Amino acid sequence: MKNKKVKVDKIGSVTKNMDLKDEVCISTNTSLLEGDVIVVQALEEHEKYGELELIDGALSKINNSDLIIGVLGERKALAGIVGIVPSKVKNDDTLHILNIGGVIGKAVSWNKDFVKSPIPIKIIGNVIVKNKKLNVHDCIQKLDSTLKKTVPLIVVMGTAMNVGKTTATTNIITALTHKLKLNISAAKLTGVAAQKDIVAMKKAGAKEVVSFLDVGISSTINHHGLVIPAAKTLLNKLSEDKPDAIIIELGDGIIGWYGVDKLLHDSEFTKAMSFKIMCAHDLVGAKGAFDMLKELNLVIDYFAGPVTNNTAGTDYLENNLKIPSGDLRYDTSKLLKNLKMKGVIKYD
Repeated sequence: MKNKKVKVDKIGSVTKNMDLKDEVCISTNTSLLEGDVIVVQALEEHEKYGELELIDGALSKINNSDLIIGVLGERKALAGIVGIVPSKVKNDDTLHILNIGGVIGKAVSWNKDFVKSPIPIKIIGNVIVKNKKLNVHDCIQKLDSTLKKTVPLIVVMGTAMNVGKTTATTNIITALTHKLKLNISAAKLTGVAAQKDIVAMKKAGAKEVVSFLDVGISSTINHHGLVIPAAKTLLNKLSEDKPDAIIIELGDGIIGWYGVDKLLHDSEFTKAMSFKIMCAHDLVGAKGAFDMLKELNLVIDYFAGPVTNNTAGTDYLENNLKIPSGDLRYDTSKLLKNLKMKGVIKYD
């Protein structure tokens, strides 16, 4: 294995747990695998979808010829890029940047309303640490198979991407921490690695926030066997500090590629859910989600998202489905009353 040192311009947030510096050692003649940490060179720069999220969560414009550290992975995003890791990957291959966190793969499709075209990159080499190829999955620890006794879990899920899940999550955290002065932790259990949602939850007031990346998973898309134990490991960790509640965001939709359905079919996880919030774009999505969860013997406790932007949606949800609903961007009082009524939180 022939190695050399290179100085990089940017380090993607997908590697946030690896303590990498801007000068790294790379291999120059090796085949690559999903999860490998790699140095790539940007071959273009774009105005749209042209930024990289750095380790600290800040966004930085990707410039032509930038050397970037990222991770080989896959993505299937309705409002973004669909990308795969080809069966054979080697140095000098041309792939693409699939997300802001620095996940790298071969783009095969993209939503042209959001992405004109993905930024192409050339693979320079695999990062080497202590004479060993670095792979993000090296960080996968022993995962818990059992969910220990937890504090109340408030779960925010949705019918798809971009239906207001993170917005709902951060507004709930703000209400519980600032209005009620509660000690709240948060977790994102499915999706593709990026720090923007994690940073938003921290800014909203969550004391501790974790995601699947913290147990060595860059994307839950092809790791459905790890989704459940990873989630239980993260929730067990957060529960140790005994917060008043844990707010959980399930990235992607309840139908999708990232393993949300696995969690909703796990009896131990669903039994631990204290309050279920569904974000939907429209009434068809809301009714579909209502029916899907009903088939799993799960009841939605509250609707949020664009479907609740005015009474055209909330009247139907509350009168026909008998589920309370509201636009959490402007008013969380109804939600807080329902959380209190269900015994999830206590306040005067």
